[in-house]
Amino acid sequence: MIGAVAFPLLYLLRETHHFPVMYDDLAWRGAAVFLCVVLALRKWWPEPMQRFYLAYSYVSIFYCLAFLLPFSLMHNKATTPAVANIVLSVVLIILLTDWRNTIAMLAGGYLTSATVYWLTADAPSMPIDFILWWMPLCGVLVASGSAARYAEKRAELERMRTYASLAGSIAHELRTPLAQVQHVLRRIDAEVPAASEASRAVQQGHAAIHRCLQSINITLQQVRGAQPVQTELGWLWAARSVGKAIDEYAYDSVNAQQRVRLNVEQDFAFRGEVTTFELLLFNLLKNSLYYLPLHPDMEVCITVRAAPSPCILVHDTGPGIEPELLDHLFKGFKTLGKIEGTGLGLPFCRRVMRSFGGDIQCRSELGRFTEFTLHFPRCPAPGVLPADLAAMPVPAGRTVLIVDDQCLNRTVARALARDLGLEVLEAEHGQQALDMLQAGTVPDVVLMDVNMPGLDGMATTRHLRALPGPAARVPVYALTANDSPSVRAAAREAGMQGVLAKPIDVEALRLALGVGPRRQLPHTSSHSLRV
Repeated sequence: MIGAVAFPLLYLLRETHHFPVMYDDLAWRGAAVFLCVVLALRKWWPEPMQRFYLAYSYVSIFYCLAFLLPFSLMHNKATTPAVANIVLSVVLIILLTDWRNTIAMLAGGYLTSATVYWLTADAPSMPIDFILWWMPLCGVLVASGSAARYAEKRAELERMRTYASLAGSIAHELRTPLAQVQHVLRRIDAEVPAASEASRAVQQGHAAIHRCLQSINITLQQVRGAQPVQTELGWLWAARSVGKAIDEYAYDSVNAQQRVRLNVEQDFAFRGEVTTFELLLFNLLKNSLYYLPLHPDMEVCITVRAAPSPCILVHDTGPGIEPELLDHLFKGFKTLGKIEGTGLGLPFCRRVMRSFGGDIQCRSELGRFTEFTLHFPRCPAPGVLPADLAAMPVPAGRTVLIVDDQCLNRTVARALARDLGLEVLEAEHGQQALDMLQAGTVPDVVLMDVNMPGLDGMATTRHLRALPGPAARVPVYALTANDSPSVRAAAREAGMQGVLAKPIDVEALRLALGVGPRRQLPHTSSHSLRV
């Protein structure tokens, strides 16, 4: 819009006779005005033309700023107005592009303009004096603009690191008391009659805590911008993983739960990370069910489809999305009018899918539906699927050592471990755990709290790895309410096999320890899947 107004306006200023006689570039300016007008009217471009927008915008900037203004300057013999124009053009190019495209546009634009000028001018002559001082000045402008951009990015990265650290601290302060409340509710639930008012109140408390923990996990993943690394990926069945996510999502009501169904056309396997994939689906379910109060008849159907290419479709019959907003869905901090929305959920989903080797797309019709498609790479043939897709065997008499300085935390972990049929040993701090190992006690696995007085979990693990004999090879899993990327990296460096977030999820514990199917706890609600 600025270009569409500025190019003709600056041309008309010549009629004030306050400028020297200049080269009549009306036709060239007319082409620039046309490019700018079409660029400004992008909202009304036909749908087939939308995919050419980036290429068109690049050509427009190149022509209007990198080519036209240097071309006019050479025809005008570097007069003051022409010099002012070319300085302005460089500043605008720096603002509009990154440093690589800035250099490419300026170099290409100057060469093109000089060539066209030499071919079209009656008596071409280069303004050598201008070129001699302009080239260093142009270099300074580009370097200064690039340095400013770099400093801005560094400051933004530092802010995000601060936010992530703060989020980890908040998570630690929230998750630990929630785990304790959750344990107390389990104890109460075991004592009260199954169908009593007290039992129903306990169930509501469990559901509220479950929703709170899911919100914390989702928000942390969004703020941190983290995604699984390739070494953490394993083979998962699509139908089983989606069904588990639907079953464990923290619904606001029974009606919301009944609005979600799973349709398996053909199952397939993909490489992914269980917890991150669940959080991705939780994000999509949360987005869809947000509109349920205004559209009580809407449904959410999640379809698993292996042909013609592996994909999972999340389709809801809600209000839909306006076409002009679809291009902004996966950009950070872009939210579609949700009061509590952060605009981080869908960018997180895209990062996760790309870390799995796939991608996510959205299509929608206003007033009819919204559909997200999760695309996955083609999986191996059924006869050559990796062995880790098979069900894990139930080991007999497996022993776990729980190391935590808080008694209640050890009680919670002990209850979960015994629910999985494990024998439990306990240590109140890191040195006590090391003493037990040195005395000949060798458990099958150690669950190690990270924050402990004296030797913390990381230091204890490093000492453990230095012990002689089989004790040094015992798998160690960190227990922490702050499962940030920095904590995970520190755990790997210390020699731990993984990190389990507090409150401990029994399914995550089962998968980490390689024990049998989860026992149905009293507070766990099952979800009927229509397959």
